[in-house]
Amino acid sequence: MAIELRCPDCRAKLRLKAAPAPGTDIECPKCESVFTAPELEDEDDADSPPPPKKKTTHASAATKTADQKLDKPKPPPPRGPRKRRAKKKETSKLSLFLMIGAAVLMVSVMSGTLIWFYTRTPKAVEMFYYVPEDAQFAIGINLGHAQKYPKFYEQVKSSQEGTDFKIAGQAIAKAADTDFDTLIDYMVRADSLGHSSTIVFRTKEEFNGEALAKLPNATKKIAAGVTYYVAPNILPSNQTGIVFAPTNRLIVVCYRHLEGKPVFEKMLTGHANNRENTLGIRMGPLGEKITRGTFWQMTIYDNSVRPPSPPPPRTDPMPGGGGPGGVPQQLGDDTEEQFKRVQAEALNGAKGMGVKASLGSREVRFEIVVWHKDSDKASEYAKKMRESELGKGDEGEPPRWFKNKTQGLGDRKVAAQLLSNISFGSSGELFYAKSAVETVDMQQQAGTIILKVTGQSKEQAGGPPGMMPGTRRRRWIRPELARRSAATMASRPTRPRRRALPTAYSRKALDRTFGFPPPPAAAFSPPPAPRKSCE
Repeated sequence: MAIELRCPDCRAKLRLKAAPAPGTDIECPKCESVFTAPELEDEDDADSPPPPKKKTTHASAATKTADQKLDKPKPPPPRGPRKRRAKKKETSKLSLFLMIGAAVLMVSVMSGTLIWFYTRTPKAVEMFYYVPEDAQFAIGINLGHAQKYPKFYEQVKSSQEGTDFKIAGQAIAKAADTDFDTLIDYMVRADSLGHSSTIVFRTKEEFNGEALAKLPNATKKIAAGVTYYVAPNILPSNQTGIVFAPTNRLIVVCYRHLEGKPVFEKMLTGHANNRENTLGIRMGPLGEKITRGTFWQMTIYDNSVRPPSPPPPRTDPMPGGGGPGGVPQQLGDDTEEQFKRVQAEALNGAKGMGVKASLGSREVRFEIVVWHKDSDKASEYAKKMRESELGKGDEGEPPRWFKNKTQGLGDRKVAAQLLSNISFGSSGELFYAKSAVETVDMQQQAGTIILKVTGQSKEQAGGPPGMMPGTRRRRWIRPELARRSAATMASRPTRPRRRALPTAYSRKALDRTFGFPPPPAAAFSPPPAPRKSCE
C-alpha cells in the first residue's frame, strides 16, 4: 500500500510503496536531511470499539505487568530533522609539513630575536669605537628618549645652549638641511688627558656623509681610506674641528690637533684592529649599567686617573697649636671636607664610577654606581651604608654634606623625596645608591640637575691636551711663551698692587688704604671761588 509523507525540513512530498515502521530513519532525496518516520494509525482499528477487558487475578496481573515492561518498545527518537554526519577527511601530508615548517620558523625567529637582543652591541659601545682608546671620562645624553617628555625636554634643551654638543650639532644639522632635534638621537663625549675631547652623534635616520661638505669653509681630506672634513668655527670659541661620518648613523667631531697622529687614524677606522682597548669595552659592567640612563657620566680609573684621596685633617693655624703640649689641635671637618671623606672611602680601590638619571613619565630615577675590584668590597660597603643614618631615609638624621648637595637640586620637596626614596645595594662588583623624584616636581629644575648629572658647563669644549673635562676653557699658552713671560715678569721690579681710591679723601681713609701719609689736603681741595666786587 503506497503512502505519502512530507519532509519536515523542506516540506517536499515523499511517496513510499509501503508504510515504514515507526522510528525508521528516512532520507529526503531533495535536501538530504534525515528524519524519523511517524507512527501511522489504522482507520479500521480506530472506528471499531475497544475489546472487552478480561478479569485477571492479582498474580496474573503482576506477571502481565512485568512482561509488558520487558516487551515495551523503546520510545522513538525526536522527530526533528537530523543532518547527515560528515565523514572525517584525512589530513593532507603537505598541509602537515607546512604546519610543522611554520612552527619551526616561528621558533627560529623568536630565538634569533632574543639572541640579537642580548648579544647586540649597545649604542654607546659602538660610538666609543671612534674615540681615543685612552679616554677615561665620558658623558652621554639620550636625546630621543628625553624628547618623549616635552615639558621636561624644554628645560633640558635650554641647559644645553652654549655647550660643545649643541654648537657642533647645530652646525651639522644646518649642513644637512634639518634641525638639531630632528637629526640627533643620541650623543656622547669622551675625554682623555692626552687627546682632549671627542664628540660622537648618533642620528635618528640614515645620514649621508657627503652633507658634511656643506659645512661653511670645510676642506675635504682623506686618511686611512676614510673621508673627513676640516671645518672652522664648529667648536666653542670659534675653534676648528675635524668631522667625519664612519657609518650612515654616526658622526664624529674632534679637535684639529689630532690630525696626522696615529690615534686619529685609529679613530677613522673605528679601531678595527684592536677594539678590546676602547672605552666601550674597558668600561665593563659599569658602562653596561650607566649607559642605560637618559643622562649619565662615567669615569674609569687607571694609572693616569686615580680615585680621590681623603683631605688631610684641619689643624689649629695658631703657632704652638691649641692642644696640650703645643701640639696643633685638630678641628672638626666642614661640610665639603665631610663629603670628600665619604667620597674617598666609597671610591677606595675602585676601578670606576658613574652617575645616571633615567627619565620616566612618573618619576626620575637617580643612581650612583661604583665599580670595585671584588664583590666582597661592594657588598660590605652596601651593608655599611644601609646601617648608616643616611640608609634610614627620612626616619634618620641625614649628614650635613647630604643636605648641602641636595639644596641645589630644587626646593625642599625634591630634597625630601631624594632622602625618603634612597636605597643602597650591590650586584657583583658594583655598589649602587638609588633614589627617585616625581617627574612633575623635577621639571622646573631639570636643566640644572642634568648639568650636575653630566658634569657639563656652558661653553665646555674639552680644550687642548691636558685640560680636565668639566672645567671652563681658558687661554692656552705654548710652553716656550709661558717660560719667556715668566722670565720677563721676574726681571721687572715688583710694584705695589693698585687699589681703588677711597670715596672720601680723609687722612684716616688714605692711611688705611695705602699705608703711608697722604699728600697735603690742599692738593685735593678745589680752588677758592673768586670774590665778587661790591661795586
